[in-house]
Amino acid sequence: ETANEAAVKVAFLYNFFKFIEWPESASQSKFNLCLVTPHDLGDNLLALEGKTVNGKPLAVLQDVPAKDLKTCHLVFIGKSTANAGDIPRDLKGAPVVTVSDKPGFLQQNGTIGLVQDGNRLNFEVNLDNANAANVRISAQLLKLARNLNLNK
Repeated sequence: ETANEAAVKVAFLYNFFKFIEWPESASQSKFNLCLVTPHDLGDNLLALEGKTVNGKPLAVLQDVPAKDLKTCHLVFIGKSTANAGDIPRDLKGAPVVTVSDKPGFLQQNGTIGLVQDGNRLNFEVNLDNANAANVRISAQLLKLARNLNLNK
C-alpha cells in the first residue's frame, strides 16, 4: 500500500466527522477517532493533530483496547485486523461509527467501508447499521457514497 493511499484514507476519516451527527448521549468536549491495531495509516495520522471539527478538537487515539471503544465517535479497523467483524458486533447499539478497508466489512455490521475502485478510493455506507448506532449521516455524504448497503 502506498503512503499516498494511506493519506487519502486519513483524509476520508477526517471528512466523515464533518458529515455525521452523533446523539447528545455521545457528545463530549472533543471527537475521538480511535484506531484498532494493526492499521497501515502510519505517520499520515500526524496530519490530524490539532485539527478541529465543528469547533471541537479531534483526538486521535491509537491502540485502543476493545473494551474502551464505546468512548469513541469513529473507529477505524484496518484490513489486517484479525477480528474486524467482532468489533462492530460488540459496539452494536452504541453511537459509534465503524470504518474499515477490509472487504465485506459492511456485511459484518460495519457502518462505512473504504473500497478500492480501480485506482481510486471510494466508500460505501450501511445505513441500517448507522441507524442502529443512532447516528445521522448527512445527505451530502450519502450522495458521494458508491453504494448504500441496506441489510434488507
